[in-house]
Amino acid sequence: MKNLLYISAALLIMAAALPGCSCGRSSEETDEEDSLSLLVPETHTEIQSGPFDGEVHHMETHVVPGRLKEIFCDTNDLQLTAARHRGINPIEGIHSSYYHKRPLVRLSTCDAYVVDTMWFSLPYLVPRAARLLHDIGKDFADTIKARGGREYRIHLTSALRTDHSVRRLKRRNRAATEQSCHRYGTTFDISWTKFDCRDSSYVISLEDLKNILAEIIYDKRQQGRCYAIFERRQGCFHVTVR
Repeated sequence: MKNLLYISAALLIMAAALPGCSCGRSSEETDEEDSLSLLVPETHTEIQSGPFDGEVHHMETHVVPGRLKEIFCDTNDLQLTAARHRGINPIEGIHSSYYHKRPLVRLSTCDAYVVDTMWFSLPYLVPRAARLLHDIGKDFADTIKARGGREYRIHLTSALRTDHSVRRLKRRNRAATEQSCHRYGTTFDISWTKFDCRDSSYVISLEDLKNILAEIIYDKRQQGRCYAIFERRQGCFHVTVR
């Protein structure tokens, strides 16, 4: 119980609301339930793209399929430089958050995105990165509706990593780097293998959803708001705010 209270106290410092965004929560709203949510994976009721009894719809896309790895190829060193400039100082564990000065926004499932179960990271980002994530999710949903589709949300699969969680990840995945941009709260992963379909009467092909997401991230990248890597094996777009 003492450890739980200690974690809860640390989270009061970490949680900060993102102005005008329903996806963030203020420090006043953070309580013991938040600390428990870091230990117990959150579950969601969702309908993912895949086999189903109905028609799969196709949509116009603008990013050339098959070249995403060439388009989104910003190096880890490039992203690391941006992360160090915009992010927090890396923390060893959740208790270390008490000592850092830059605010973090707690991420919760909202109209723009679904926070997936995270085994090696925590649902926190610096405000600038949280705004970018929200804008990507909102623009993704708006683009689908503008092209005749229904309600869809992106899946956030990774966000802030502590030094401890990075070491745990490396034991499971030798390709993982200790110099992870996720340690700075500036970087997040968005899945391109699953999306949240909120209206099963109109299901869009996974390939088209992936390419529409690529369009949105490409636009943010062109606007100078982020760097991005298309990760084929991990099934995600790895995005760092600039």
